[in-house]
Amino acid sequence: MSVAVTAEPGDVVLQAREDRPVVRHGDQVRHPRNPWSESVQALLAHLAESGFDAAPRPGGVVGEHDDVSYIEGISGDEACTLVQSDEAVAEVAQLLRRYHDVVEAWQPEVEPVWFDGQRGTGGMPGQLVCHGDPGPWNLVWDLCRPVGQQLVGLIDWEYASVGTRLTDIGYALHYLAPLRDRSYWHGVLGMPRKPRRRHRMAVFAEAYGVRLDEDLVDAVVASQQAGVQMMIDLAALGRPRQVQLIAAGELEREQRAVDWTARRRHKFSLAGTTVPPDA
Repeated sequence: MSVAVTAEPGDVVLQAREDRPVVRHGDQVRHPRNPWSESVQALLAHLAESGFDAAPRPGGVVGEHDDVSYIEGISGDEACTLVQSDEAVAEVAQLLRRYHDVVEAWQPEVEPVWFDGQRGTGGMPGQLVCHGDPGPWNLVWDLCRPVGQQLVGLIDWEYASVGTRLTDIGYALHYLAPLRDRSYWHGVLGMPRKPRRRHRMAVFAEAYGVRLDEDLVDAVVASQQAGVQMMIDLAALGRPRQVQLIAAGELEREQRAVDWTARRRHKFSLAGTTVPPDA
């Protein structure tokens, strides 16, 4: 269970959530300490040592908090409005591919333990440590850079755990395509018109280097379903964040997203070759 982070004079509050306050302390981002904090720090250390520059650098676990370096740029709610273009979708895919390539061979001396109780780095073929939450809100953008080179960071690694490449890819596409209704693509992503979802999936797939096939579509659907189940499971364990989300109606909203996709699954099957190109 996490504990409170106390803001000191000069700190900037980045997230005022009661269950997980996050502050900027100088050039560090300070999170509440969790039982899996050391494992996340070890993962970030591996990424830094491997030359992956799009993740925060570990700052250590001290007392009640753990620290990582601050990545300058646009993130959070504002970042959600920056994934509208094909170029942005491709950048997310390329960053995720770079991360997966770097982490695939990671075998730390100390077995890591993750937020969901899983341990290690994956013992089955194709398994690796996923970021676990590569949604638009966890991307950091620098709009002063040229188009196609503006994505500079992937933050908030607290949900890192064992999965496969498709685990992260499916999650990312769930929110990038997105396989959600107008309240999300217009209200959150700020898109002025209905997204060409299959086209955006194809852009992502090409940039990452995977096929837009049934396995990819299945991964997106599985990600939606897994998100609902994880919320239920963690709330049952008494995790404050998930308890609060369910109380606020988030479980019903996510279930509606699952149902929305189930009703339209045929539009994304076989890369959509038999349905209109704007699906």
